[in-house]
Amino acid sequence: MSFRVLLGARRTGMASGHVRPRHARGQAMVEFAFVLLPVLLLIVAVVQFGLLFGANVTLENAGREGTRAGTIYVYDRSIATNTKFKNDAKRCGAIVTAATQAFGMLQTSTPHFNAPLSGGECPLPIGETQTNGDITISYCDHVTTPDGDCPDTTDPDTTCAVDTREGCLLRVTLTYRSDVIVPFIGPLIGTDASGRFVQRMTTTMVVN
Repeated sequence: MSFRVLLGARRTGMASGHVRPRHARGQAMVEFAFVLLPVLLLIVAVVQFGLLFGANVTLENAGREGTRAGTIYVYDRSIATNTKFKNDAKRCGAIVTAATQAFGMLQTSTPHFNAPLSGGECPLPIGETQTNGDITISYCDHVTTPDGDCPDTTDPDTTCAVDTREGCLLRVTLTYRSDVIVPFIGPLIGTDASGRFVQRMTTTMVVN
């Protein structure tokens, strides 16, 4: 046997030793798929929770901006009829406008958020608490506990009787519904009937 033939045989043998069987390659692909799917789900879940957290931070900021607008609202003394509640309707409009302007990337319309205005005003309230779609505004003299009702129906002393609302506590609650793009996360965090995650943010400040 010549040297060339022997060398060729050795090269052929070495090359054939590095070729993986087809069943081994198929098994590697299956294993890769099993690993890739959970990793992709984890990445998407992280993105989903990031979106929800971002919405929460934005809603908190919007609540502060809206409440602040309510505290600096200039009371219109030229309104003669139903003065207090007419001003409350206009103050509510200022709150909604300031809050939605701070929404950033959040949606300001149905089904995510809804607080309709007419001529820049909310509907005319009839008491110390007003709910206009996804915003609730209330006035009180004080609260019995940090998370207590404003005003507390069981304690008449918490009612703020000042017509101008000056010195009253102003409490604003915003409700926002975020889309859930990952199906299996919805049952874990809880969603409404439409499959959206409901977030609420409450801010309390003193009317100037």
